[in-house]
Parts: sequence; structure tokens; C-alpha cells
Amino acid sequence: MNEAKILVEDQSSRAQQKAAKQALREVFLKMSGSTESLSNPGVKAALSSPQSLLRSYRYSYEGSETYYVAEFDSTKVGEILQREMLPLWGDRRPETLIWLAVQDDNENKLIIDESLDFPIAEALRTTAQERGLPLSLPLMDLTDNVNITTYDVWGRFVEPVREASRRYSVDNIIAARVYKNDSSFIPDLPTAEPNAALNSNGEESTQFEHMSDESDNYGSNNKELVEEGSYVSGSQGEQTGDTNTYTGTTDGVSEPGEKKVKPTIKPFTMDEFEAYAKQSEEGDFGLDWVFISKESVSYGSIYADSPAELGNALMDAYADYLSSQYAVVGIDKANREVLEISIANVGTIESYAAVSRYLTTLSVVESASLKAQRGTVATFSITLIGTTEDLMNTVGLEAKLRPVTDAYGQPVEGFSFYWNN
Repeated sequence: MNEAKILVEDQSSRAQQKAAKQALREVFLKMSGSTESLSNPGVKAALSSPQSLLRSYRYSYEGSETYYVAEFDSTKVGEILQREMLPLWGDRRPETLIWLAVQDDNENKLIIDESLDFPIAEALRTTAQERGLPLSLPLMDLTDNVNITTYDVWGRFVEPVREASRRYSVDNIIAARVYKNDSSFIPDLPTAEPNAALNSNGEESTQFEHMSDESDNYGSNNKELVEEGSYVSGSQGEQTGDTNTYTGTTDGVSEPGEKKVKPTIKPFTMDEFEAYAKQSEEGDFGLDWVFISKESVSYGSIYADSPAELGNALMDAYADYLSSQYAVVGIDKANREVLEISIANVGTIESYAAVSRYLTTLSVVESASLKAQRGTVATFSITLIGTTEDLMNTVGLEAKLRPVTDAYGQPVEGFSFYWNN
């Protein structure tokens, strides 16, 4: 997260100074996860003299292109973010797999894999790297071709996508389709599935958003994000019983009411046709996505003037969302919480040292010290930079610290963990 690679024209001092400033800007963006941090006065002051934070630099070469690769002092960058009460996002980030279906001029559809060279794929990789997101595309080898079809991705069908993604062992999944955006094109809505959220109209927001539960209802919040000429929208399912909930009937007509049978797709209305006509003015291309995490599913769309812009906008919006979930906003030192946590399976000097190192590398932990040891259970006193929720979100990204659960699978009272080295 403290390194950046910048394309340069030459190796002159002027080019180097410009690249160093740009590289530090990228590092601040990676480590904070927020574009708003770049307008902070303290960050601006640091950007004016990047050499003070520079640890090392080198040049790398890819074909005829030359890159300036800079490594900055992550501790000092983190101290600036904490001092300015800005978010600090640690090195542990959710791994994401993207299934992307595109349509060529002959209306043939295919899934982009790691080996295919498409502008949108390059944009996804580049922006993900700039934002510090671990990102991969599927292999589309024999196993993938058996497990999933192009139409599963094009239709954004949750269960086939989820099942095909299991072999990759990722935290989050995005399935998306890219198409030319015009008023005559009405993309297929996802087929209603049990435990799948479907979108409808609602309120505005500016980021990806988790659903509280997966649902087969139509109640949702519609989100919109406008940035740099791109239009981004999303929807989140809710379990509701109001007039936004539509259920299937024996004659196939959707009516408001209680959930009875598998829901059917709400028929198009004139307002919806007018909405698609309006969307055609937002950009030459559209991208419809479904975001699948372990607990939730949400849908949305992006519009831009080129596939590459779609890729950039998708990754920027996704990075902003993840930052809102995992980045830690610093708390004033006088108000920082000191927490006692119990960790089982710490019975050797080696395991104690490993646990101590692990705790101190968490972005939410300022310091950690052993307070007591009883058998293989170690009690640590930790000072938090953020909240206890930040702590649980951070340790949840790895399996090293697992919350101790009761017979019903619920976390026991207090902060008790099992060390899984």
C-alpha cells in the first residue's frame, strides 16, 4: 500500500519530482481509501514535499515505457492520516473476483478472462492497483466452462455465479455485463430466485451498499453516483411488507401483498421506458453489476462514454464502498478505548510472538501488550485507534483470529478469540 508506479517520459530531475508527488498522492489514496483525503490541508502540505516521506525509488521498464517506482514511509503516512483524523485502511483488503460479460458488434457474448486483452479489463486492473484492491478475473478454463455459462453472467444470476466462484476462495464477487447504451435497448432483468435481491426505485446514495439480508422482495433503495462524467446507480434489497413488495400469483400477475410464492418480474411501465430513454443520455455504454458478498447481494448500473471509463468508475465506486466498511477513522488519543481480549491456543513462545506481531500490524490497533496467561489462553490489553466494530471488521478479513462461538454458532459474550496460525 505504500508503493506506487508512475509512467514517466524520461529520468530527468523534473520528471522525477513530478512523479514523486503523483506517487505519494496515490499512496495517500490507497492508505486512506478516500478521494476526499487528498483535499485535506495536512495531506496537501505533505504532497508539496514528497521527498520527506520517500524511502526509496527505482525505475522499471515495460517495453518502450519507463516507470518511476517509489516506496514511502507507511508509518509516517499513517501518522499524517491519524493526525488529520482521516480514514486509515490497512494492508488487509477483501479479495474480489469479477465475472464480466461483454457483447461484440455481432451481438455475440463472451466472458473476459485473465488472458483476454480488453480496454475495460485493463481499466479494472489499473484502477484496482491504484486503489490497492486485490482483484482477479476468472481463468475460464475447462472447470469454469463446465460450472458457468455466458448467460449466467449476462443475466447476473446469483447462485450460478456464487457456485462457480467457490474454487477461487475470494471474499467478494462482482458479476457484470457491458452493452451499448441506447433508448431502444432494454436489458433483461434478473430472473427472480429465492434469496436474491431485485432492484426497484428508491432513494439516492453515493456508494455500494450491503443488504441487511438477501431477499426475494422488491423493496429497495436506488443509489446514484455522478463523478467525472460517469453515472453510477445501485439498488439494495430489503425485507419489507409494503406496496414495494411484489409476489407471484397463479395467473403470473404481480400484485402487492404478503410473500406467498416465488416472485415474478414486475411488468414494465411507461415510467420505466422513459427511465431507460433518459439513461441512454448518460453515456454511450452501460454496465449492470451485481455485488455478492458472504452476507448480501446488491444490484446497480453505471453509464459512461467508453468501456474503459466504465471500468474506472466501477472500481472507484467499489473502493469507496470498501473504504467506508474497513478504513478506520482515527479517534483522539484522550478518547481511545483500551480493550481486553482473550486469545486461546497461545501455548508457546512462538505463538505468543506471532499473536503480538499480528495485533500490532492491525490498522485499528495502536498498541498491544500481554496482561495475563492462563494455560493456553492469553489475555492482551490493546489500545484501539478506531472502534470495536472496526476491530471485528478487520480481523474478519483473515482466519487467524476466529471469534469463539457457542453451541448455536453465535459469538460468546466479551472479546474471546481462537488463534489459528
